[in-house]
Amino acid sequence: MSSKGFVYQEIGRRIRELRGNDRQKDWASRIGCDQGYISQVENGVTKPSLAFLKGVASMTNASIDWILTGKGEKISGADYRSSAPAAGGFTTSYNDETLRRLQENPRLLSAVDRLLRMEDKGRSMLEALCDMDDRKMEGLAAFMGVARR
Repeated sequence: MSSKGFVYQEIGRRIRELRGNDRQKDWASRIGCDQGYISQVENGVTKPSLAFLKGVASMTNASIDWILTGKGEKISGADYRSSAPAAGGFTTSYNDETLRRLQENPRLLSAVDRLLRMEDKGRSMLEALCDMDDRKMEGLAAFMGVARR
């Protein structure tokens, strides 16, 4: 099961190594995929998507090159931890202002973390927010009695 020099069982073994003692279910929730997909990737049954690889790199700071080939540095010099799920995958990064705002307000980070720990229900809530246009977001803020700054 190889394509263009990639041996999917080896890629899966490296991803499993990076996962360590974490549960597949927990990774699935954080990456935004099914636990079964992670199992298939780790067993070399399914090739990993780019969004999945970025998610693994985000959580482990591993080099995508190392994940795919086993060559080079295991830990990347690039920090993918600023990547975040978006409709259809992962963005490359948020701008510095967004990251600064999140770092300055631990309550926001805590709220997102709590939603993610709710697994499917929390992720669905976050996805619903992501799908809202500005008009709907303003309506929700008004409903909640929150004024936009």
